[in-house]
Amino acid sequence: MRINPDFILREIAGECVLIPTGEAARNFSGLIALNSTGKFLFDLLQNDMTEERLVFEMLEIYDADETEVRRDITLFLTALREKNMIID
Repeated sequence: MRINPDFILREIAGECVLIPTGEAARNFSGLIALNSTGKFLFDLLQNDMTEERLVFEMLEIYDADETEVRRDITLFLTALREKNMIID
């Protein structure tokens, strides 16, 4: 899976936001703010990634419980899928 290229990441007033472009702009209104973890995952998803690989990368960087990391990544990916922000 990877990020839909119709969504781009920009920093606006010190905040990281996803902006829809192209077809996505016609179907999605507004911006999505990302925290530092969301930005980290978004950056990884610029390349084809599996959910397992995302978990591995998160555990390499963050000192967190694996079960919690898996749950958070699943929630993040579900939210992105609901907004057609991921291409599987």
